[in-house]
Order: sequence, then structure tokens, then C-alpha cells
Amino acid sequence: MLAVALRDAAAEVAGAERVARALGRLSPGDRERYVGMLPIGWIPIVLMEAAFGAIASELGRDLAGFHTEVARLSVARTMRTLWRLLLRFTGERALISRTPVFYARSYNRGRLVSDVPEPGRGEIDLLDWPDAPEWTLRAVSVGVITVLEISGRPGAAVTWERTPDGAHFRATWPA
Repeated sequence: MLAVALRDAAAEVAGAERVARALGRLSPGDRERYVGMLPIGWIPIVLMEAAFGAIASELGRDLAGFHTEVARLSVARTMRTLWRLLLRFTGERALISRTPVFYARSYNRGRLVSDVPEPGRGEIDLLDWPDAPEWTLRAVSVGVITVLEISGRPGAAVTWERTPDGAHFRATWPA
């Protein structure tokens, strides 16, 4: 589901013509798999990186910045349509505790555990994925920030550092 939403948001940001031109740089098999992906099943991150890298290059942008913009749009759209009312009435502990559920629907490797040790701070650990791709670490960060901001916690920030088993994320927001 995440990959399809990202694909659709990327097309919206970049425009159909530029996306088509960019995807022409991929192998026919990769292009067909990217264009034809469905909300069920898994898409390799390397394919998403290749497609987004080609689109970002077509736009004269870097992959990380383009991915961040599109991921924010995609998460915001999903949260506003499905969870809008719930987010406004959900406490920070409940928001952060749902992070592992969203992650499990988006990735078929690794797992998240989360905690809110004090108001305004969330601790999230990615486990069972040593050397996780930057794509995944960036996506977790963007997702957490976006959900916190949509739920009425502007000024949220996430930092992360790699660990031997994956990564540790620290989310902060004004309490």
C-alpha cells in the first residue's frame, strides 16, 4: 500500500510527462513492475529507489529531498482520509504506539518497537534489520513527523542513528 501511495504522489508532484520520461531510464521489467504495482504484495526498495532516483534526476533534484517531499504528501493524504478525526483525539502515547503497526504494513523486513518515556518525546527502535537502507530510515522519520504534525503537534522532529540491529529514532515535539 505504501509503495502505491508513494508512486501516485510522485506522479502528482512531478507530472505524468516527466515521470514517463524518467521511467524510460529503467529497464523494461523494472518500469513495468513499478507502473503496475498493486496495493497488495511487496516491492523491493531498490526498485523504489531506482524509480524515484530517475524521477528526481528528471526534476533536477536529489533523491532524498524528493523522497521526503513525496512521503510527506503520501502520509498526510493517508492520515487525513482514514484517520483524520481519530488523530485529533489521540494522545501522543497512542500515536507513537501505533508506529509499529504502520511500519508492518509498509515493510516486510524488520520491526519497530516504540515508547513515550515522557511528554514530548518518543523513542522508536527498528530491530532485526542491520544495515537498513537510508530509504527506510528516512521514511520512518518522515512518517512519524507527518503524523505528529497532522495530529496537532507542530514542530515535531525526528533524529536517528544506526544500531547494530537496525536504528534508533528519537521523536520530539512541543509538549
